[in-house]
Amino acid sequence: MNWNLVRKTISDRWRGTAIYAGALAAYVLMLTAMFPSFQKMTGVKEMLENYPESMSRFFGVESIDITSFNNFMAMELLGLMFVIIVGAFVFSFARYMVAGELRDGTLELLLAQPIQRWKMLTSKGAVLLAGIVGIVLATVLSVFAFGAAFGIDVSHAGFLAYAPVAIALFVAIAGYSILFSTALYRPRWVVMASVGVTLGFYMMNFAATSSQSLEKLGYFTIFHYYNPLKVLDSGSVPVGDVLVLLGIGAACFAASIYFFQRKDIAS
Repeated sequence: MNWNLVRKTISDRWRGTAIYAGALAAYVLMLTAMFPSFQKMTGVKEMLENYPESMSRFFGVESIDITSFNNFMAMELLGLMFVIIVGAFVFSFARYMVAGELRDGTLELLLAQPIQRWKMLTSKGAVLLAGIVGIVLATVLSVFAFGAAFGIDVSHAGFLAYAPVAIALFVAIAGYSILFSTALYRPRWVVMASVGVTLGFYMMNFAATSSQSLEKLGYFTIFHYYNPLKVLDSGSVPVGDVLVLLGIGAACFAASIYFFQRKDIAS
């Protein structure tokens, strides 16, 4: 890695990362404050029991139980919503790593310095990884803090086990997003490709969980290895799932270095 580039990237991106972490903490505050009242709302239980099973699966919840804080957080935050929020951070960061620098005309200037291409990519990737870890940990710590403030029985073991799974998921998403940033020449193409692949994975997993005939399709999507409610309830880290997701991210990042080493930045 090039530490000067690491420091510059941190200087450029720390405000945006802090905004994402702060927004998620505020959202966690809203949810934890709402949960005790939500449990007592008349008719909510009956309404949720009649909720279409396919729609609950779409939001990442297999069963609906309003008395369970784990279930409530999985449905309201850690499912599709969390993927959208943190995914937006990853897409925004990755699109500027190469494609954005190329569009702004700063990539040639940067590579004119005594820095190898793989070191440039590794330096920026390390900062993105730190941002992902920081956002996930800020979310988990917010759950602990606000849960205690509102007297909610929080599964500390469950949320601690969830953290590495979430980090691994976004490492996988970051991997192919960086790959698109090195392979494509326009930042908007990078975002479109990254969002498209992520949405495709999510819909494939939804189809796999909704139909027995498509069940095996789930193994080919990253969301098959991301089940927040199961992790929260078990309180144990699914090591195999984490390793698969990290492996996808590492493979995509290795491919990114390969393509970047051969990329013609004058095109």
